[in-house]
Amino acid sequence: MTIWEYDVKEIRFSEWSKAKEDLNNLGVEGWELIKCSNEIDENGMITAVFKRSVDYVDAAF
Repeated sequence: MTIWEYDVKEIRFSEWSKAKEDLNNLGVEGWELIKCSNEIDENGMITAVFKRSVDYVDAAF
């Protein structure tokens, strides 16, 4: 059985190239996007929910 860790993060969405960079960096860390909000706040940010298997978490977890 896979055990998942979840996290809610703010992602820059006002500039697509930077949003793509943020998402790619999270993917390298093992995070998978599972849901994002439909609303962009006044700072150009969206709220996104990510998960990753505990296998990716370092020993400090």
